[in-house]
Amino acid sequence: MPHSTANGSLSPDGTCSNSYDYIIVGAGIAGSALASRLSQRHPHRSVLLIEAGKVAKDNPLVPQPLVAPLLRGGELDWKYESTPQEHLGGRRVFEAAGKALGGGSVINYGLWTRGDRKDYETWEMLAGDPKWSYDGLLPYFRKSESHYDPSLEPKQHGLDGPVPLVSTKSTSRDYPLKSLLQEAWTAAGVEKIINANSGSPLGIGDAIECRANRERIIATDVYPLKDVHVHTETLVSRVVVEERGGEKVATGVELGDGRIMNAQREVILSAGALHTPKVLLLSGIGPARELARHGIPQKVDSPQVGRNLFGHLNVKQFWKLRHPEIGAAVGAEKWTNPEYKGANPLDFIVCQSVSKDGLKPALTVDEEYVTDDHPLLKDSRCHVETFVQYAAVNKENPALKPDGTHIQSVVLTMLPTSRGSVTLQSWDPKDMPLVDTNSYATEADRHNMREGLRKIQQVFLDTPAGQDMVVEEAMAKELKPLSSTSTDEEIDRRVQQTAQSTSHPAGTAAMGSVADAELKVIGVEGLRVCDASIFPAPVAAHPMAALYAIAEKTAELID
Repeated sequence: MPHSTANGSLSPDGTCSNSYDYIIVGAGIAGSALASRLSQRHPHRSVLLIEAGKVAKDNPLVPQPLVAPLLRGGELDWKYESTPQEHLGGRRVFEAAGKALGGGSVINYGLWTRGDRKDYETWEMLAGDPKWSYDGLLPYFRKSESHYDPSLEPKQHGLDGPVPLVSTKSTSRDYPLKSLLQEAWTAAGVEKIINANSGSPLGIGDAIECRANRERIIATDVYPLKDVHVHTETLVSRVVVEERGGEKVATGVELGDGRIMNAQREVILSAGALHTPKVLLLSGIGPARELARHGIPQKVDSPQVGRNLFGHLNVKQFWKLRHPEIGAAVGAEKWTNPEYKGANPLDFIVCQSVSKDGLKPALTVDEEYVTDDHPLLKDSRCHVETFVQYAAVNKENPALKPDGTHIQSVVLTMLPTSRGSVTLQSWDPKDMPLVDTNSYATEADRHNMREGLRKIQQVFLDTPAGQDMVVEEAMAKELKPLSSTSTDEEIDRRVQQTAQSTSHPAGTAAMGSVADAELKVIGVEGLRVCDASIFPAPVAAHPMAALYAIAEKTAELID
């Protein structure tokens, strides 16, 4: 184990230095995995990993999968908040982000989804390089995972990677509502698929998670940092950019206390899609007007830094169970299987494509001229994801305790066309950035959410199996009940009142605009980005699997 030093750093030999071969800013999922792999690939080179948060593995809540909601908004969370959202009734939207060694892996829900190969075709096009296609990333998806089923499409899955995967079947979680829920989805026109993590997730897919021994998997546990210098509770103010021989070169980073850490080879930003653009802007890398607004000298003109922000908006509904006595939800007397405590209480992740007849006119409202060759139209895509959790907790209006009487559904728009931004609040590195998610801003996003919400109403309210599961929606007094025939206006009103962020921000230092296909920041030597900032377009997936794969790939890109 690394030694602890007085200034909050951990180093393999207990010594301190201010010069390293590689400096990685941010010890989240991608940053931690990258640091580990770099130290393994280059054992004679030094790697410094800098994290603003603390070491969190001793927190008793962290290992427990079921208490993930309790970690959000606490000391291990950056607790970002958006600016007032015009299309969500002026509400501010909360954005969780892990602030700890291990980043999002410390507070997330552990769901493991890759997305659709068509999503990565868009990446390949925008990055201008086939290595960012699904097939180009497949070796790294496989390298990162240890799949629970050696017989399931062996060419698609890895068996000896660091991240252990489980399913409900592999962990003997026999949830009582599984058969009824699948029957309801099938009655609503959605078919079961064998493997949602093989590049084609459309349908009812088994929920896959990264877990071991009923506990959360933290990135720094499975990607060891024993040969990495680690500074925790250390804020990075900016990247130091100097001019050498007519070229702009990243030579290190300045810490919040003014100290300079020098990088002999590269600086890699892995601070997350809301913090990486902030560091770039504070470093003088960004659009001239934004930098001038805060009196920051421009080092590199990069107009798209902080632009192109996208994420997955969701709408949650609570449902009153018709037969709670069977022990179908968390808190019920018969909810006794010990394996239930070690994972998310759900069976399926359902991916759906929306009707092209409705989506094309919606896209035309946003983009004026749209043909059938539009990326969101030419093939069936995973526009909407829905999952049902056998649990429901809510503080008030309605107040719901985990007593086994309610479950919840969550509908997410996975391929949003709305784009937001991350800008600076001030020149002070301690100030949070301004996050404008611009959620629900396009007619295409509204169309997709409407279809997703109508479908889950159909599943529960219009099918015999759904009616056998639930009595009705439990909702706030001011809300109007939804149905599978609710009008656009009724659904939009519900979204404005209740929609939340799934905390999957991405795109703010994207390949093809801010970074090249090697993830090098355009216009600066010795500076890369390795986190969700580099996503050039949305992926219909929870981002963790992609982040591990990107880290694995980046380690090979770096000399």
